[in-house]
Formats: sequence, structure tokens, C-alpha cells
Amino acid sequence: MIIDFAERAHNHNWDLDPVVRSLLDTDFYKLLMLQFIWKHFPTTQVSFSMSNRSNSLRLADVIAREEVLQQLEHVRSLRFLKSELIWLAGNTFFGRRGIFEPDFLEWLGHGFRLSSYRLTVRDGEFHLQFDGLWTEATMWEIYALSIINELKSRAAFKGMSEFELDILYAQAKAKLWGKIERLTGVPELRVADFGTRRRHSFLWQEYVVMAMNTALGEHFSGTSNTYLAYKHNLEGGGNQCPRTADGACGHGYQ
Repeated sequence: MIIDFAERAHNHNWDLDPVVRSLLDTDFYKLLMLQFIWKHFPTTQVSFSMSNRSNSLRLADVIAREEVLQQLEHVRSLRFLKSELIWLAGNTFFGRRGIFEPDFLEWLGHGFRLSSYRLTVRDGEFHLQFDGLWTEATMWEIYALSIINELKSRAAFKGMSEFELDILYAQAKAKLWGKIERLTGVPELRVADFGTRRRHSFLWQEYVVMAMNTALGEHFSGTSNTYLAYKHNLEGGGNQCPRTADGACGHGYQ
């Protein structure tokens, strides 16, 4: 796919450039976890929080709080599309069709909502807390991490010219191709993408996934990003994680 990353990063002349474009824009295992929670713990109340573990960069000093709120609210406004639910119902994952129960998919389409959140700033750092039903809070994990990471990237670009951005992305593409070349021809190689939660941006993750799919062919086993799998007809899940009878990943977080 051909994307002018420099122009795209430099020209922010729209009301909102969404970090998360779909509720499917998450790791596949989160949907399996959600089904397990929906089935066994539908009324359990939880609270979890997210904070920056690095002391090298105070995120609230470089990212405006209003930008974070705008992206969080955008995600809360999203709903699963009918075409996305049909894809989840009819596709094969880990060699198994029907991994998602019909009643669960019906609930995703009509009953799923994300929980409320609290965003505070202390000592130059964001602190995000999510409170509510477990079914409403658990999906925030990947969405929130993707939002903070991409807004950090965008903040770093604000002082760069379009020419500087063009050089930066050219170097990134060259580095990516160097890695792919080292992998090409390795016997019995199986490579999958698991980059969603720490990605530079959605568009760069999409570019990397499509580059690997094109260059590595059958040696590329897919992506954990459910939206990219849906959008580009790729193998969803990206791995062969052992499953429980309800489809939850036996390894927990990956």
C-alpha cells in the first residue's frame, strides 16, 4: 500500500484524526477474553488504571489533555458494524469455525458499551482509571494504550518539517526492509504481528503488516490486530495460543 506518511503526519487539517478507527482495532485475544467474561462474570464490577512507567518523558507535558479526551470519547462513540460481526461469525480462527457464540455476537452488536473513565494529570503524567462492569472496562486496555502511544508520536512530529518527516519514514522503511530481507528464505519460518498496543501509529502498523504479508507470503502467519485481519483478509489471532473450552487464551496476556 502506498501512503505518503510525511504528508499525512504533517497536514493535520481535520477536526479529528482518530487513533482507533474501529472497535475491532484491538488484539484478537481481547475479544476471546470478553466472551469469557460476558459468559461467566457479566455482573462483576472492576477498576483498573493505566499510568506511564517511564521516568524519561512526562507525557502530559507534550500531549494536551484535551487531545486524549477527544480520542477517548471517539472510541466510546464507536459501535461494532454489522459487516464486522458477520466476519467474526463466519471466519475460521485457530482452525476452528464458530469460536464466537451467536448470543455473544448479538450482544456485541446491541448491548456492548465501554465503561466511563477518569483522566487526571499529576506531576506531568496522565493517570487513566476505568470503573464499571468487567465487560465494559476490559476492552479499554488496548484502546487506551494505542491512543497514548500514537499521540506521543504525533507530539514528537509537531516540530518537524514535511521534508524531515519524509527522511524519517524513508529510514524507517529501509530498516523494515532490512529486517524482512534477513527473514526471507528462513526454512519453516512463521512470523506474526503483535504490535497494536505499542504501535507508532495505526497507519504504520498497517504498512508493516502488509509489507510482511507481501514479502514473506505463507511464512507470515497473520496479525493479532482484528481490524487489520478483517480489513485485509488476513489470518486473525496471529498465533496458535492454547485455548480453554470457552476460547480464552491459556497464556493470558500476550
